[in-house]
Amino acid sequence: MAKRTRATATTSTLARVNQTAIIEALRDSGALSRQQLGVKTGLSPATINRLTASLIEDGLVVAAGQEPSTGGRPSVLLRYAGSSRLVAAIQLRAETVTGILVDFDGKIVFRRSVELGPRPVDDAEVAQRAPDQDRQLRKVFRLFDDLIATADSMGTPCLAVGIAVPGVVQQPEGVVGTMPEFGWTGVPFGTLLRERTPLPVVVENDANALAYGELHTGAGRGLSSLVALFLENGLGAGIVANGELHRGARAEAGEIGYLLMERSSLERSYDARGDLEDRIGSLALTQRARERGIPLPPSGALTAEDVFELARDGNADAKEMADEILDMVAIAVAALVIVLDPELVVVGSSFVGSSDTVIPGIQERLRGRIIRVPRIEPATHREDAVLLGAAELAAAEVNGFAYLAF
Repeated sequence: MAKRTRATATTSTLARVNQTAIIEALRDSGALSRQQLGVKTGLSPATINRLTASLIEDGLVVAAGQEPSTGGRPSVLLRYAGSSRLVAAIQLRAETVTGILVDFDGKIVFRRSVELGPRPVDDAEVAQRAPDQDRQLRKVFRLFDDLIATADSMGTPCLAVGIAVPGVVQQPEGVVGTMPEFGWTGVPFGTLLRERTPLPVVVENDANALAYGELHTGAGRGLSSLVALFLENGLGAGIVANGELHRGARAEAGEIGYLLMERSSLERSYDARGDLEDRIGSLALTQRARERGIPLPPSGALTAEDVFELARDGNADAKEMADEILDMVAIAVAALVIVLDPELVVVGSSFVGSSDTVIPGIQERLRGRIIRVPRIEPATHREDAVLLGAAELAAAEVNGFAYLAF
């Protein structure tokens, strides 16, 4: 499983750490001379010369012309050859599976979505989807194969694949726990996909993928701790501590849909969904909307984003529901912040389109009630944040980079 690893005192690890620093400098700043790389990274000229030679030999760095001469011999500029290397990323959602090809500069060069069926609107429909598991899996596998074949046809073969799923992922086999949206339990995604390709395959929880992507290419760049809140059908959080994804002893860290919200929560048991998710997950919102006569979207299933949009349009019942969602989310954020003390909280998915009201609403509810109201920002890559996080996890498998947590 791709993750940030702490450096040891071995020569090979230090070389990988320093190569990472060089590539990150080139990704951040564009083409640089070796002297400029030394200034950016703090590495000695001898180390820069040795490591850039190795990176050029591996095809990771290429010459990009020369600096304008100031009287002496002009310096050769180097750039990161990200556009010549691709990874695939797939995000599994309640109603669709989406796949992209991404180059190592972060540019999406291909996208395809496949319908898995309408989003379930109640527990009966969730149960009905279970027999469709084989059919849905075949669609996922077909997209997986198509992405790899498309990369080959473009002349830039895919080097790794990252898969983001709405469930707890057990490693190293990549077994995904219960996914209520599909009626699936214990699907060995990692094993099944690795049987189809020799490429590295990373299977990760979608909230963790969001957190990883924001840490490396989004709002969390340069930080060592953050929490990424992901609300779609259910609710989860990706946690980064000391520069690494924190999954917990059983990969269940961040499953905040199971937070108990009040004393009455102790009067019942929870199985596929927890107390918080039973209050603000898509199934719960859809049921409440029906009871209150709130109009449903064509899909028949209501998300938090739908509620906020209806509230903005003046629907009084939706406004009341939106306030209830914000109350519950603020309580969840307070619990995460008090326990983890992150530098940043990122909100994604259904919250992204409503971040102008969601973020101030959360901060207002927390002000004066916890030690410190955290910095809260929307996911940088908006609707693609989870996909690009999965791509970043796949790219880490290819590069074998080592990161230092500062």
